[in-house]
Amino acid sequence: MKLAVDLHSHSGYAGGVGDIQLTDIATTMKRKGIDVFGTGDCIYPPRAQELEKLLEERESGLFALPGDSSRFVLQTEVIFSTRISGHSNKIIAHHVILFPGFAQITEMQRLMENWSMKNTIGRPFITSESRDELLTQLEAIADINPFIEIIPAHIMTPDGVLGSKNGLSSFGEFYGDFLPNIHAVETGLSADPAMLVQIPQVAQMAMISSSDCHSAALNRVGREFTQLEVGEISYNGIIEAIRQRRVVMTAEFHPSEGRYYLTGHRANRSGHSSAIQFNPPPENGICPVCNKKVLTGVKQRCLDLRDTSLPNTPQKFLHLLPLVEVLAWAEGLKNPASKRVLKRYEEVLGVFPSEISMWLIDDSDIIGALTGKTPEKVIESIVAVKNSNFRFIPPGFDGTYGQLHISLD
Repeated sequence: MKLAVDLHSHSGYAGGVGDIQLTDIATTMKRKGIDVFGTGDCIYPPRAQELEKLLEERESGLFALPGDSSRFVLQTEVIFSTRISGHSNKIIAHHVILFPGFAQITEMQRLMENWSMKNTIGRPFITSESRDELLTQLEAIADINPFIEIIPAHIMTPDGVLGSKNGLSSFGEFYGDFLPNIHAVETGLSADPAMLVQIPQVAQMAMISSSDCHSAALNRVGREFTQLEVGEISYNGIIEAIRQRRVVMTAEFHPSEGRYYLTGHRANRSGHSSAIQFNPPPENGICPVCNKKVLTGVKQRCLDLRDTSLPNTPQKFLHLLPLVEVLAWAEGLKNPASKRVLKRYEEVLGVFPSEISMWLIDDSDIIGALTGKTPEKVIESIVAVKNSNFRFIPPGFDGTYGQLHISLD
């Protein structure tokens, strides 16, 4: 059976995140068609206590609010920081970690206490001074339970393991002998499987996509997701599907929407009166406007690391947009949460069970179901997006999202 999963999020305990209620997340999940959602920040003690109080275990390792059908998996993001021989900078890499139950979270918290690591924010750091120490930490986490899953997050963004800030050329430099325990990577909002498939080691792993969302909004939850073929609906069933690469498809941002797609400097950088993008980047890596190092984008990192001798056959994926963003564009509005957009959203979702169910049917079925129920431009915009007739002009760069343009011609 197929499950739509979104396995990376943050709670109100993470920096830069407002108050987020699980009830709101569950409501949005149903509208979007997400079956299983990562809780975010589950090893931070106040969050762990909150989750244990609010959630009930339904299937093994899957949790729900009382009387609700939406399922949650216990998940956190952790930042590993270490020193690797040959690199002057400290290597910092974000990871998603999934846990089968609260007992394993308690063991993780004990490990952090033993390592004298602060566990005072939703997205904690685990630091080390050498790769050997890092590998000891990773192995200790994996030893808590064989079904704990450690997944490199948004691997090509500047703070991803292969991102520009680290300058690593392979996973092996970071993971060493622990590499066989890494079964999947998260593509991130600025990359897709087509960009990653010719990067050695990455091509051998499952590629999953997650929203990494910081709110319960309709344009955040499930903005990227993964459809898995599972043998059973359970935590272990999900992990086995990931490890056995039973990814039916991923739904991806168009990479040019992502905040780190191209190399450049945004307008509010010191020494800038306007933004500047580079495609390709300057050879010396220095911005000609402010004479400081440019932030190398994901597109360039993928080009730098790819091996064109590898097969160019990515796993199945779709470029999609959150429906409210499509509706806002069709209505000529900037705010996807405006009353007019939400009115159109209810018109569309009055016809289909969820966003995902709509995106996965034929164009003719969409047109037939919506004709007479919502404006023609809304229908045309939905079909255009379904067929990838949209771009972001200018593309995203240096922490700035790209600007949407849908082609209706």
